[in-house]
Amino acid sequence: MRALVVVLTLLLVATAVALWRSRSELSAVRQRLMTRREQFSVLAHEIKTPLALITATTEIMLSEVPGPLSGDQRAFLNEIDQSTARMLLLTDNILTESKLQTGVFSLSLAPTDVRDVVKEVWRSMRRLADLRDQKLTLDYPRIMSKAMVDEALLRQAVTNLVQNAIRHTSVGGTVTLRAFENEREIVISVWDDGSGMTPEERKRAFQQFVSHAGGTGLGLTIVETIASLHGGSVKVDTSLGQGAAFLLKLPREGR
Repeated sequence: MRALVVVLTLLLVATAVALWRSRSELSAVRQRLMTRREQFSVLAHEIKTPLALITATTEIMLSEVPGPLSGDQRAFLNEIDQSTARMLLLTDNILTESKLQTGVFSLSLAPTDVRDVVKEVWRSMRRLADLRDQKLTLDYPRIMSKAMVDEALLRQAVTNLVQNAIRHTSVGGTVTLRAFENEREIVISVWDDGSGMTPEERKRAFQQFVSHAGGTGLGLTIVETIASLHGGSVKVDTSLGQGAAFLLKLPREGR
């Protein structure tokens, strides 16, 4: 009996030591991950500054204030403008993802007129659509309830959806941005007449780093996270060759 007690005691001690080591290793891994995310966040901040300068310089050049442009020069500047816009949005997504993953992000909720947000996104994304000879349309009702949201996050989510639609729509296609409401929620929809998705692509649409059009796949993941933080959801209605419609649903103010 005494020998059995000794054996059980040794097993308990060994188990306790193994658990302590596991917890220590897990803590070390978490710390390394936290440091890595912070490094990504700092890097994204450093990248945004020169990108913003490139954007401003490109816009001045395209305005032809410094002098007239040839056709080739304008084409090159348009390509720079388009690529810089994609990179700026990517850095914003990386910054948001880093904050969300490290748990240091807090929502700044306020009653918001969603129509103002979609109008701002529509204005900012028209240049990108124009570069692809696409038609970016906007539609919303004259009167609309407000939503209790973090306006900056909502703007980022809608921008991600519109950029995703533009990327998946062929040259000369159409992207439609709408805002409307029903009895329970406010809905922001982004529809495109592009290539659509297969059933498998639809299942994986919101998975991080999964994309079927050359993107990072991070944009839609951020949209889903932002929707969830607001107590809402995002859905996609699509089929191959029939375009895609993304529906971002948010609770109305006071509901």
